[in-house]
Amino acid sequence: MSVTTLVFDRLWDEYMLWSILVGAVAFGWLYHHSFWFRSYDGEDPPNVDRLKVGVFPLHNDDMRLEVTWTILPFVLIVYLTYISWAPLDAVWTTDGGVHNYECDYDNPSYDGSNNQLDMDTGIVTSDCYHIFEITAQQWFWTFDCLDLEAALCDIGMDSVEVYGSIPVVSLKEGETYLAVMESEDVTHAPWFLNLGMKEDVLQGQVTDLWLPVTESGDSMILCAEYCGDAHSVMAAVLSVHN
Repeated sequence: MSVTTLVFDRLWDEYMLWSILVGAVAFGWLYHHSFWFRSYDGEDPPNVDRLKVGVFPLHNDDMRLEVTWTILPFVLIVYLTYISWAPLDAVWTTDGGVHNYECDYDNPSYDGSNNQLDMDTGIVTSDCYHIFEITAQQWFWTFDCLDLEAALCDIGMDSVEVYGSIPVVSLKEGETYLAVMESEDVTHAPWFLNLGMKEDVLQGQVTDLWLPVTESGDSMILCAEYCGDAHSVMAAVLSVHN
């Protein structure tokens, strides 16, 4: 199951629901008036509203209607913004967020991230997180596990059809990682397919990306930002073990 896509799938459903409702009202009103008030060739319809060319019909102004179609969209926008805050906070907030703080490996009570996926919200919470680094360069990825034990993070190489020899980063199921990323040249964007997560990586700027790993298995890491001739084969493998 994809972690972040579960979060945004729920947002997508909510946004689509309101888009359909608002669209149905707006286009329903439009088509109703287009057909109901249409005129025919040779017909001289009565000017019941006493409309004059170039003169705004002030006597048809309806303040209640004006207020309604101003207030209702505003309330809807505020609501959609509100329900988007929690998922965005879960993706971008670092210390003190849903993943707490970096793991203290010297603490006797340390027992891993112990991340938990809330099936209602799609948000993963963790006791703590681990840090590793990703460096992007035309046209390959470089991973650095820093001081993490091999059981938590390990780097290797593998030969994959189409992509050739590419790096493999091995992470542990049930652990949460913060990828600290930077580019050495142009803009790249590591896309972790099974996690449904991506983030732009810019030259001279550090970018963070949460990787809460909840299921084991192998999946591809691709570049989702066009970065030159070999962009399509800039890949790596994410291998999650239990």
